[in-house]
Amino acid sequence: MKNIASLNGPLVAAGVVPAEAVPPDHDSSALVADIAVSPECTIRLFSAGDTIFTEGSSADRAYIIESGYVEIFVGSGEDSLQLSVLGPGDIFGEMGIIDAAPRSASAKAICPCRCIVVSAAQVAERIESSSPMVRLFISMSLHRNRAYNAYLKALATPHVGLPRPAVSEKTYAKNQQYQQILDDIKLEADLQNAVRNDELFLVYQPLLNLHNRRVIGFESLLRWQCPQRGLVNPQQFIALAEETTLILPMGDWILEHSCADLRRFQDQLDRIGQSSADFFISINISVRQFQQPDFFDRLMACTQRHQVKAQQIKLEVTERVFLDEIEAIDSIGKCRAAGFEVSLDDFGTGYSSLNYLERCEIDCLKIDRSFIQKLCTSDRAKILVSAIIDIARQLGLPTVAEGIETPAQMVALQAMGCEIGQGFLFSHPLPLTEALGLVGQPLAIAPVNPA
Repeated sequence: MKNIASLNGPLVAAGVVPAEAVPPDHDSSALVADIAVSPECTIRLFSAGDTIFTEGSSADRAYIIESGYVEIFVGSGEDSLQLSVLGPGDIFGEMGIIDAAPRSASAKAICPCRCIVVSAAQVAERIESSSPMVRLFISMSLHRNRAYNAYLKALATPHVGLPRPAVSEKTYAKNQQYQQILDDIKLEADLQNAVRNDELFLVYQPLLNLHNRRVIGFESLLRWQCPQRGLVNPQQFIALAEETTLILPMGDWILEHSCADLRRFQDQLDRIGQSSADFFISINISVRQFQQPDFFDRLMACTQRHQVKAQQIKLEVTERVFLDEIEAIDSIGKCRAAGFEVSLDDFGTGYSSLNYLERCEIDCLKIDRSFIQKLCTSDRAKILVSAIIDIARQLGLPTVAEGIETPAQMVALQAMGCEIGQGFLFSHPLPLTEALGLVGQPLAIAPVNPA
């Protein structure tokens, strides 16, 4: 057998583990006694010289070495080539169970070994729960490792021609998600530049008192005008930002500019002689932002810089903020004590919304648009919306209905007692200059046809 010293290092000499590497009290009989207690447990014992798996065989498991040493090699007989010798703590056989391809190398126990078995299902479950980018990198790494093993095997067998890189088929490139993953990576790179190059901007969608149709506040919404992509769908890039740390600088940017614009809204109310006491700006706060230890201090510093009152800022959070429930309740309490209102967004779509209402005091419920869209076509949606409004009323909380698009939806919500509305029926999100013109004004709504 041949070996490559640069791969194996001083551990391997002529293809064997030095004697001092194997503990002198290594007793395989004790291992057998141990395993005999539970024959179906995830432990496998191998004697010196046992073949664990062979090149080209199917793969259904990987192994973690608890004790002993395992040789990994390609080829057979005199043409075999040692790739590595692995010891306690090392993992081997993982490539085959990740991509379901045949083994690209063989494994043999050098001395008595005790290994933990890792099933294909265990690995598949964890890979599936990882991000698409991680799955792509795993596939690419597997492809290159297999190609490298084939190359080394060809080196050890002079009569076999060396494979050309272009011949090796990139299986990961056939995956339907491959192009989408690459697009997401490019989008993330562009989004990083967007934060640095000031390509982001805010628009404002009015919130109305549904009873007098007067504008009482605005929700600040993030938009991105990319020089290459044009106006990017916010659902696309915000979801990506929330999966990464990009949401943190973006969140700081939103907070800073929202507070600066709130100052302009207040000045506009002063100019037209209206009180700004009840006026507010809703700002979406991500889970990652809220979990920052210094979030509250940064929030307070921002309001002080722009000389705006905490009472005029409504922090919109989703149920995901309760992933760390104790910390979330403490942070919400601290914000409310300082005068900020906290609104629970997308209410009704989570698994434990009612549970959190019982555990944590908030100031407002925002009914998810998915319920409002079906309000006039689904009796079940109407019952659920009515129940949410009734629960909020009994808790002393106002409700906001988002996504109102028809006069009929507005009338139904008014009849149920919903206080605040938001949606395309009233206005699309507007640039700041246009939003300033709506401050304190009633909006004209097309009359509802009773039929």
